[in-house]
Amino acid sequence: MRDYEVTVVIQPQLDEAERNQAIERLSNLLVPGSKEDGALTANHWGVRQLAYPIRKFTEGYYVLYEAQIDPTRLRDIERSMQYNEDVLRYLVVRKEE
Repeated sequence: MRDYEVTVVIQPQLDEAERNQAIERLSNLLVPGSKEDGALTANHWGVRQLAYPIRKFTEGYYVLYEAQIDPTRLRDIERSMQYNEDVLRYLVVRKEE
């Protein structure tokens, strides 16, 4: 298990319940069933202006996850985020030790 930072930009037009469901799905995708042991923390940055339009959106809801993830799962995680309609952009970065 390695430490990673995962930044996700979610569509801003989702209402609060839909946004919370999307964030919960992403949390379960990153670290399934391990939120209790501190392996995942989510920092909600809120709605921010995008540098350029993405799918005709000029704003996005940002969430920064800090997670311990098995490196063999990264490809599947990125593929799932790529095909998730609620996710505009994502970035996975390994934290230095």
